[in-house]
Amino acid sequence: MNIERLFLLNPYNDSHLKKLIIFEEENKIVDKPSLYFKKIRETINEQDYFDPNKNDFEEIIFTEKSERITDCCYIKGERDLKQCSIEPFNIINKNKRRNLIEDATNYATNTLGMERVYIKADFSDNYLINYLELKGYENLGEVEGSIVLLKEKEEKENSQRMIS
Repeated sequence: MNIERLFLLNPYNDSHLKKLIIFEEENKIVDKPSLYFKKIRETINEQDYFDPNKNDFEEIIFTEKSERITDCCYIKGERDLKQCSIEPFNIINKNKRRNLIEDATNYATNTLGMERVYIKADFSDNYLINYLELKGYENLGEVEGSIVLLKEKEEKENSQRMIS
């Protein structure tokens, strides 16, 4: 059974980087994140990169099916402000349902503790923009040629019952 699974890219894992390079080639991605992560390997040790106490962070989340990356996005944020941005990679298939964005939002709010998640969608990706709006993301409009959508962490209601 081929199940799509969610992963956090580890720039120190050779297998992850090889899969990312293949994904970049298949989708003709110009701004290659693999080059950025190769530079990280050379300048930051693994322990410092994954330090949970640092304020600023930048990660790549990806989905994988049959040992191949199916979708990727950046997550960049600041822990003290409890907000981050998610930027999906610009892929060839614009009509693809991108569940990764919702999964990345859940990861950001539930695991990283973010309260506000901004999604930066390509202006021409109407399918993704409409899909996210239907899923409850608020369209904040155009910023520098991209559409920005917002998803805020839902407050859990504290309900109490009175016992008489």
